[in-house]
Amino acid sequence: MMIIKNVNIVSMKSKNVDNDQNIVIRHGIIEAIGNQPSSPESDCKVIDARGQYIMPGLINMHTHLGDNPDDLLLYLVNGVTTIRNMWGYEAFRLGHYVFGTRVFRHLELKKQISEGRIPGPDIYTSGALLDGNPPFFPKFMYVHAIKDIGQIRKIIKMQANKGYDFIKIYSKLSLENFDDIMHIAKEFNMPVAGHVPDAVGLKHALESQMRSVEHLYGFVNPYFPEKNLKKETIKQMAGIAASNNVWNCPTLIANKRLTHFQNQAEYERENSLSYVSQRNIKIMRFIIKESRKVFEKAGLADPQAYMEKLFYIIRQLKSEGAGILLGTDKSVPYVVAGFSEHEEMQLLSQAGLTNYEIICASTINAARCLGNKTKIGTIEIGNKADLILTEKNPLDDLRTIFSHLGVVKNGVYYSREACNNILAEIKKHSKK
Repeated sequence: MMIIKNVNIVSMKSKNVDNDQNIVIRHGIIEAIGNQPSSPESDCKVIDARGQYIMPGLINMHTHLGDNPDDLLLYLVNGVTTIRNMWGYEAFRLGHYVFGTRVFRHLELKKQISEGRIPGPDIYTSGALLDGNPPFFPKFMYVHAIKDIGQIRKIIKMQANKGYDFIKIYSKLSLENFDDIMHIAKEFNMPVAGHVPDAVGLKHALESQMRSVEHLYGFVNPYFPEKNLKKETIKQMAGIAASNNVWNCPTLIANKRLTHFQNQAEYERENSLSYVSQRNIKIMRFIIKESRKVFEKAGLADPQAYMEKLFYIIRQLKSEGAGILLGTDKSVPYVVAGFSEHEEMQLLSQAGLTNYEIICASTINAARCLGNKTKIGTIEIGNKADLILTEKNPLDDLRTIFSHLGVVKNGVYYSREACNNILAEIKKHSKK
């Protein structure tokens, strides 16, 4: 049992702050909220948070588990209590390992965390990607090269039965295969998220009610700039996204890191890189070098103009009432678990979202996208006690979330001191 008393609650059910409240937590669930004192049991942990604020834990809706075993802890100590993993790996494969993957068996990790056997954010994960034939990535990297409807049904049934949460699609699917995936996934109650395939187009993808569009692809295409939508079309597509309840995950930090390759030296001086192994940094350098070749070939001459295009799309999505999510696409060079979420918030602010809208994107919006049964994203009775304690009101200052006073996850309280100690240990062994 845990009681957090005298705290100001930013519940995210509205813009209101409920002052001087007590939160009772039992078995990791919020049992009671009120301004009346509660009687603690003998083994109860009591946290006096007078003058402090508490908000829901952050939810990263586009990330990748794979190259760094420390990522689960980096998410947790930075206030990220749930992640949506966009590419599920199963058993060890040598070829994948050679390409940098170190974290496999994502369904087992998901189970271990939900049962409290290891610390980390709750995991929602897809299985292997569904892509065209030939696919964008090599087949040995847990990619299905789709040929026909029979194969699609077999794959979706298998992923549903294994316990994956959604279907991830990629850029090279044909229109016919896309339509078959959408139809069959609905039969198995499996949401579909991912890239808008080039052969499908944004309008059809939105009207087919994909659960979420990643990176704003379809609105823009950094590899084929001639496919970027015109401003008047962007506004129209934003309206279609809103009317079809399609969520949009911009991953601005990943877009910026990939396109602003001239800032590589600056990225390597960032504090977050001290929690990344030298081996992973070498991989980042290789990927950014190869990405530079791709973007230069595509004629991306002005990366800041590209970011401004993304900001414009976000403003249109906001104007039309379309749902926006926070995601970082961790796996992109210089995007570090737990730290990049806070950079993404600053970029969403530059795009024109208010602090309230940004926190919505990383809490209640994400919970709605994941499904109403998640019991996360807001502070209310019956929800999971996934919480961040802050010194200031996060609605006034987003930076207070990054410098939080503590995190609650699965009924365990990680104080600021405990989080700092975990970070110090990660920094120590990442240098080896």
